[in-house]
Amino acid sequence: MKRVMKKLQTEKTEIDEIVAVDLKDVNYIDLWHRTKNSNSKLAYHTTKGSFQDIDTLADAAEAYQDKGFVMIGRTALVQESKIDTIASIENNGSLITFKDGTQLYVLKQV
Repeated sequence: MKRVMKKLQTEKTEIDEIVAVDLKDVNYIDLWHRTKNSNSKLAYHTTKGSFQDIDTLADAAEAYQDKGFVMIGRTALVQESKIDTIASIENNGSLITFKDGTQLYVLKQV
């Protein structure tokens, strides 16, 4: 099973790299801390490097842009094909209604 992950950054100067990692290639999984005061994350270690799950919307937007997802403002990543309607709320964001009836309020006016 393949999962989209980002390369584990051991140095602040490293650039984020999004890759598909096949779980059959994982040698082991452990907890990793960027610094001694940071939260721990799962790290997946392979012969081709170490990776972590995507943990920010910006990373997810980059990873899933070719799958039909778009970033709406800074608070939501939505699949465009699932949107039914978008209603602007005067000076107060937008309400996105999906084809299944669920709704999402976003701060950005769309």
